[in-house]
Amino acid sequence: MRESSLAQSLAIESQIRLPGSAGRLLKQIRDIESVAPIFRDAGLVKAVDRPATIDLTVSGIATHSCIKRALGGFIFASAAVRTDMLIDANRISTCGSDSVAELDDIDFEAQRKRLDLVEMRQAYVLAERLLKSSVASQLILLDTPLFIAREMIPLKRNVKHWQEYEKTRTAIATFWENYREQLFPWNPQGAVLVSVVAQRFSAIVSIARQDLRKEDGRKHLLLSDGFDQDQANQLVDLEQRLSGVGDYRFIKGILGAFTRTMAFRMTENRARMEPAESVEAGVIGFHYRGGRSSEIQMAQLAGEESDWNTDTLNAVAWKLMVLDMQGQKMNTPLPQLLGQQQLRMLEQFTTYYRQGLSNAMKENEIEETWLSGLFGEEQQ
Repeated sequence: MRESSLAQSLAIESQIRLPGSAGRLLKQIRDIESVAPIFRDAGLVKAVDRPATIDLTVSGIATHSCIKRALGGFIFASAAVRTDMLIDANRISTCGSDSVAELDDIDFEAQRKRLDLVEMRQAYVLAERLLKSSVASQLILLDTPLFIAREMIPLKRNVKHWQEYEKTRTAIATFWENYREQLFPWNPQGAVLVSVVAQRFSAIVSIARQDLRKEDGRKHLLLSDGFDQDQANQLVDLEQRLSGVGDYRFIKGILGAFTRTMAFRMTENRARMEPAESVEAGVIGFHYRGGRSSEIQMAQLAGEESDWNTDTLNAVAWKLMVLDMQGQKMNTPLPQLLGQQQLRMLEQFTTYYRQGLSNAMKENEIEETWLSGLFGEEQQ
C-alpha cells in the first residue's frame, strides 16, 4: 500500500469534499434568503427607524469579576461601574458615574457561578442608587440578565453557593418591589431598564421553527408587536427547509442593518426564573442588529404583552442600535464600553491585593512551615 504524508492526505480530501461542502452551504444560504422576506412580511422581523437628530440620556452598567490563587487558596474581586451619558443633538458627553466593588477570599465551591450572582447583585445596587438620585436617565442598561435563570440556581446542599443565590434573589426581589412603579412601562415617563446580552439565539430560532399556524405555536410571540397570520401561514415545513442551518447563521441571515425580531415571551420557552414574584409580571426579549458591521444582540425587558407594543419596543430598539454603533464594532453599547475600560484595572488591583495579603501574613507570627511554598503562587 502506498504511503502518503499528512499534507497529501489533506489535499486529496479537500479536493473530494470541497464541491459538496460548497453546494450544501450555498443551499442553506438560498433557503434562508427565500424565507427572509416572509419573516418580514409576517412581522417576525421589523425594520426600525431612528431619528436624524438624537437626544438621549442613558446610564450603562458594566460588571466584571476575577479569581486569583493566593496562599494555597483563592481570592476574588468583583466590581460594577455605571456610566451616565448625554447625547444632545448628536453630541456625546459623559455626565456622571458610580461604582461598587467587593474583594475577599473564596473557597473552591462553584466559584464562577457564585461570582455571576455577585455581578447581578452589584448591577442592581447601582441601578437602585441611580433611581434614588436626581439623575434622569431614559435608558438604564445592564450587562447581566434581569432575573436568575434556572441553571444559575444551586442545590441547597451547596451551602456557600446557596447563600450567594439567596442574597442576590432577595436583592432583585426587593428592587422590583420598590422601584417597579418608577420604571417604564408601569410609569409612562419612567426609565426603561433593559438587559443587553450577546448571542443567545436559541429562543427566536426555536419559535421560528414552531408551526405558527397554530395557537400553541404562537404562544411565545407578543402579538401586540404586530403579527400577520396570513403571511406566517407561508412558513410551512420550515424545520425541514432549515435543517442543518446553525442558529447564528439563521438569525444573521434574516436580520439586516437596523432591524429587530418580533418580541417574544422568555417565560414560555425557558424553565422558571427567580425571583418568581418579580417574574410574574412578565419577561420579554427581542434580538436586534444596529449597523451592518454590528453583531446581533438580545434585549431583555420586564413586562407582558399588555405592557408593550410595536412603537414602544421600536423606541427602545433604536436607542440600543445607536449606542451599539457608537461602540465601533466592540459589540457593546457605548456607556457600558466605557465602564468596561475602567474595569480593566480589576485584574491588576487583585494582584496588588494578593501581595498585600501576603505581606500582612508575613508580618504576623506564623510558623514558617505554614508559609513555606505558598508565596510562590503569587507569580501565577
